[in-house]
Amino acid sequence: MRQFGRDVEGRRAHIELDAPAPMLFVHGLGGESLDWIDVALQLKDLVDCMGLDLPGFAHSALPLDGDLSLDGMAGTVAEVARAMTRPVHLVANSLGGTIAVRVAAEHPELVASLTLVAPALPDLHPRLGSVQLLIGLTPLLGPAIVRTIINSDPEWMAKRIYALCYGDPKAVPARRHERELATLRQRAGLDYSPRVYREALRATVMSYVDRGPRRMWQQARAVGVPTLVISGGRDRLVKERVIARARRTFQDAEMVRFAAAGHLAHLEDPDATAAAIRAFLLQRGLIRGMSERRGTVVEAERPSR
Repeated sequence: MRQFGRDVEGRRAHIELDAPAPMLFVHGLGGESLDWIDVALQLKDLVDCMGLDLPGFAHSALPLDGDLSLDGMAGTVAEVARAMTRPVHLVANSLGGTIAVRVAAEHPELVASLTLVAPALPDLHPRLGSVQLLIGLTPLLGPAIVRTIINSDPEWMAKRIYALCYGDPKAVPARRHERELATLRQRAGLDYSPRVYREALRATVMSYVDRGPRRMWQQARAVGVPTLVISGGRDRLVKERVIARARRTFQDAEMVRFAAAGHLAHLEDPDATAAAIRAFLLQRGLIRGMSERRGTVVEAERPSR
């Protein structure tokens, strides 16, 4: 995929794309656009794929307006979507899912469909893995702890990520491991990485505790486009009850569960993830034809390799 930088109302975003795209991929906390490459390659015959590095992540510079809030990130995604020739099929993971819900709720004209992989939707009784991340927000020690972790040995850090985010931490392919190490080294070389990570984490926490008219579950209820939610049976960050609530809340929701996957199904099993998105688009008539399926739950085992 070609790469170039883009200025969107003061937020510099790095974009990777094949062509002006109806499908836009958004990564999660600590991720990057290349997280979606294996999924995108399997869908490129069906849709044009574009992956966005959120402001301050990977190859995107800090936003010129300094806004690293949820609204700031959602604004970047919305402006990139607005630059397309037609509404996009928005695909997102974790924190990216939170951002995507806000965009779909507040800018329905920009979004044709929504696919959420383990979305970080509010849960006031989060799992232990999520609670452990909160140490990065402590007032005095947080910045130093985050900086130490980001600058730690990449091999050690990769194993920590696999233990927290993968259904089977020992099943990471060598090619994926090398990509993870490259990402970690690149992140450690950016002075602003600790700030970006902490602000993204803060944006997630604030979305959990927001009780205003733009609270996330209220915005999920406002999403009118067909929505696919992909969950992992071994997700250590998002509880099953959050996925169940998502099914009840989105107006037109379809669920796919990969029993052996963790929090990153698109990295753990890109083949199954791409197949689920393809089936969703085709069976719903979002690409061609028309289907009347609504609110279906599909249980799927992760195929063995």
